[in-house]
Amino acid sequence: MKIEGNQKELDAMAEFHKGNRAEGLRLQEEFAAEFREEYKEKDHCSCQKACRYHGNCKECVAIHRAHQETTSSGLAQ
Repeated sequence: MKIEGNQKELDAMAEFHKGNRAEGLRLQEEFAAEFREEYKEKDHCSCQKACRYHGNCKECVAIHRAHQETTSSGLAQ
């Protein structure tokens, strides 16, 4: 599954920008459902370092935001 530049997500954002929130949300949920299915048994974490919070994005981002550094995958706060 292609994540970066995913056409379904690009289409969803286009709908949001046109003011068509319902269609944007529908497309976004389709993408999320496909992601959940594709990655239910795979590692989806983009972090390149061994980390106690690997795969737990909420905690990882919160920790890096708290000490005001980027995440180990380079995501800004």
